Amino acid sequence: MKLFTILFTLMMMSCTISNESVINGAWQYVSGNYKSDDSTTNITSDDVKSIKIYSNNHYSLITQFVSSDNFFAHSGLFNLDGESYTESFKIHKNTEKIGKSETFRYELNNNQLIISNDYMREVWEKIEE
Repeated sequence: MKLFTILFTLMMMSCTISNESVINGAWQYVSGNYKSDDSTTNITSDDVKSIKIYSNNHYSLITQFVSSDNFFAHSGLFNLDGESYTESFKIHKNTEKIGKSETFRYELNNNQLIISNDYMREVWEKIEE
């Protein structure tokens, strides 16, 4: 009976953990493929340095292009629903995006997070503490 009580308690605790918590932590950009018209551009961490941080349902992203002064940044809320991942922009370098959202597919594969849609696929690797 004691074992049943412990297992039941653990099961109930796991049910209360937010789905978003599965990607909590810091992630670094590994690579990405981006489609535009009839061409595809492949970018690696040699081309850009990027960190994405998740905490509960908040995220923040900063990206710097190695070969220039250009950077890209946005932050806001995210939601996981099945295989869908949605970012809702609260802060964005492109101010026209503020208040809007974008939905992707996501997949966790060991210590990698793969985010994709019809025009891009990015691979992120969890930064271990």
